[in-house]
Amino acid sequence: MALLKFKEVSKSFGKKEVLRNVSFSVKKGEIFGIIGVSGAGKSTLFNILMGLVTKDAGSITLEGKDISKDEKNLRRNTGFATQSNMLFDELNIRENGLYFGSLYGMKRKEVKERLNKLLELLSLEKAEKTLVKNLSGGMKKRANLLISLIHKPLLLLLDEPTGGLDPILRKVLWKYIKEINKTGTTVLVVSHLIDEIEANCDKVGIMKNGKIIALASPKQYKEHYGEKTSLEKIFGEFMKNENI
Repeated sequence: MALLKFKEVSKSFGKKEVLRNVSFSVKKGEIFGIIGVSGAGKSTLFNILMGLVTKDAGSITLEGKDISKDEKNLRRNTGFATQSNMLFDELNIRENGLYFGSLYGMKRKEVKERLNKLLELLSLEKAEKTLVKNLSGGMKKRANLLISLIHKPLLLLLDEPTGGLDPILRKVLWKYIKEINKTGTTVLVVSHLIDEIEANCDKVGIMKNGKIIALASPKQYKEHYGEKTSLEKIFGEFMKNENI
C-alpha cells in the first residue's frame, strides 16, 4: 500500500522547468532512495513535500490525503533531517529533544517516554547530557535523527544523511537508519552516494532533468543490466543517454 504518492508534479522557477510531471509512490515500510546529479530536481521535490515551495501542478498525497489541503497532517506525520545540523548547540541532546517535542504539541510525559526510547535505539544514552557543540560528527547525525523522530512520524525524509562522514561512520549511521525503519517508519532518502543507496534501499528512483526516468529495486536494475553491473555504472549510462 502506498504511503506517499506523487502524481504529475511540476514546478518552474521563471522560465526554468525544474520538475516535469513527476509521478511515483512510496510504499509503507520501504526505504526509498532518489539519486540524480546536481540540478536534477531532488531538492525542489523535497522542498515541495515539506511545504516550503508550492508546486505548479499535480498532487502529492500522504495516506491518501492531499498534503496541500491538510498541512497539519503533513507536519504531524513527517520528520525531516538535513545534512546540516538542526540542533541548538548550547543545549544537550535531551534538552533539544524536549524542546522539539514541545513544538509538536506533545505532552511532557509523552516526550520523555519517546525520548528515552530513541536515546536507546540510537545508542545515545551516555551522551544525552552532552552539549551538542561537543558531540562528534557521527553523534550529531544521530541526534538530528532523534529530533526528527520525536513525534513518531510515519515518514522520515533524509537529505544527504551521511554527508561529511567517513566510510566507517557512514555504515554505522545506515545501521541506525535501518533500525528506525524496522520500527515501522518509512524512509525517503536523497543522496549522491550511489553505493549507499544501492546497499540500503528497497527501491531507487533515478532523476534527470526534473523527471524520474527509472524506478526499480537494486536487484531489478542488476537483473536488467547484469549482476556484476553496479548501480553507479547504470546511473552513469542514464546520464550519458541524450535521448532521456
